[in-house]
Amino acid sequence: MSYRGRGRGNYNNYGRGGFQRPPNPQNINQYVNSNSIPVEIAGWNGASMEDCINFISRKCRIVVSNANIEPNGNIKGYVKSEKEAGDLLNWSGVKFAGQSLKITKSFSSNGTNKKGNTIETITEFLKTRYDEPSKMLNLSSVQNDATLNQQGFFASISTTSKFFPALMKIASDLKIDVESIDLSNNNLNDLNTITTLPQTFPKLINLSLMNNNLSKLKVFEIWKNKLNYLREFIISGNPILNNDLNVVKLEIMRLFPRLIILNGEVLRNEPKLLENLKFPFNSQSMMFQDNDIHNISTNFITNFYNLWDTNRSNLLQLYQDQSQFSVSVDMSNPHDLNGQQIDFTYYLTNSRNLSRISASKLKMQKLFTGKDQIANCFNQLPKSKHELIENSHLFSMEAFKYNQLNGIIINLHGTFKETGHPDVSEPKKYGRKKVSLMEKGFDRCFVIIPSPDGGMIVASDMLVIRYPTIFKSDASPVANASPSPAPGIPPVAPSPPVAAPGMNQTPGMTAAPPANSPGINDLPPDIKSMINVTQQELLVKVLLETNLNLQYGYMLCEQSNWDYQTCTINFKNSVNSLPLNAYR
Repeated sequence: MSYRGRGRGNYNNYGRGGFQRPPNPQNINQYVNSNSIPVEIAGWNGASMEDCINFISRKCRIVVSNANIEPNGNIKGYVKSEKEAGDLLNWSGVKFAGQSLKITKSFSSNGTNKKGNTIETITEFLKTRYDEPSKMLNLSSVQNDATLNQQGFFASISTTSKFFPALMKIASDLKIDVESIDLSNNNLNDLNTITTLPQTFPKLINLSLMNNNLSKLKVFEIWKNKLNYLREFIISGNPILNNDLNVVKLEIMRLFPRLIILNGEVLRNEPKLLENLKFPFNSQSMMFQDNDIHNISTNFITNFYNLWDTNRSNLLQLYQDQSQFSVSVDMSNPHDLNGQQIDFTYYLTNSRNLSRISASKLKMQKLFTGKDQIANCFNQLPKSKHELIENSHLFSMEAFKYNQLNGIIINLHGTFKETGHPDVSEPKKYGRKKVSLMEKGFDRCFVIIPSPDGGMIVASDMLVIRYPTIFKSDASPVANASPSPAPGIPPVAPSPPVAAPGMNQTPGMTAAPPANSPGINDLPPDIKSMINVTQQELLVKVLLETNLNLQYGYMLCEQSNWDYQTCTINFKNSVNSLPLNAYR
């Protein structure tokens, strides 16, 4: 007996007894394309076939899969490669249950290898089980299928656990249009082997898991927010129904928000549900590239803003490590229609208005990347209410494909109400009791892309806060607002007129100070409490040299990171776009 190949088998950390863990869906390609080299084992009759296969796995560190007993009494199975087959043949003669095993290479009866058989067999199985007119796929009692059993798909726990993942992969490649699936009578204890079902069949409407072994509600969590079109669900004949039925119904309704029927019982009023899910915008104010974009984007916006207004922390699952979020304040060209003062205090600290910021370091500081940074910024923004249904005329939206990332760009415009102060750790930072909550306008641009689990990921999220829009009696929108003071800053009394920069002088911070120019002692107490003495001196210097009012002067300093040279550059870059009421 030769031991030249001993210990050289590819040992892949299989579990005790040689059984593999249920395969990761991402590795199904490897499964379908492996187990292709047939081998035969004789002389094993002193114990069971499972004991022999387990012995080979432990002793030789090579897994023989899809094993079955041939008419001649030999075990026939498959290994992953020619190398594994050669290594296994070197163990021919090893003692098992008092006898010497004889291991040889075998050949498929039709001359094809197992790789071809696996794909071809499952493909033919899918074709025989699929009814195209009804878009129905019958996957009930698959372990009783004679052809599948003949090919050894259910010969061991290892091969059985791989069948459904392989089937899902092949079905996905075939792009079968399925709306109904019957998975009854498959001895399913959980959904681990069919976890990719929502990605494989994204338009699934009807699903039966009747007569399986599902006993816990938590098994359905892996499908949460994924079966977005599921209307009817059957789970009768499962131990799960031995629990409190009301609890089961409520949990199932929570996991599948469009579900209408459970085990034949109507759970929701379908017309009312569809009306509630219908996006409330007027058609005149919406533009979509096609119907798919319309459905995806309206679904996304409806669900997103429901959570944005009620529980922002639940939105963080949509953001990944590379996701980006920014908020900017736009106070350009407001029209004073009713004298209302708009307070942007809570947004100024994190404002990334690139027309006001030129320093690269500051630009990066105000671009929030990853869940932690984004969550922190969310907590610094006021609580809000977007009246998408009550006042749909206040909103408009455009959505179109972003082919470079296989994603969608969604632009949303409208008005919202601030309903509560931010959840920040330093309330004194903003003078919380001084800041007024009021109506504001916004523009928001999302770039959303598909996630590996079939949902959506927010790759980029840009929020612009601006003056609100009001509607006159003729329903024509007009921007509303006069510039508001900066954080806690009362309006400054007007001073004698002086030439605005760029008219009779070179643009820059060189304006001659008027007689009543402010000094440090003239700064409001709220401002002094928020900035140190050095920053106070810089603010006064900026006010003297630019003739800006206190609101715009404070904003210039803050967005220049309290650096005099940066203030000078930013002021020169923006002087021609500043409104007249930015000056004292």
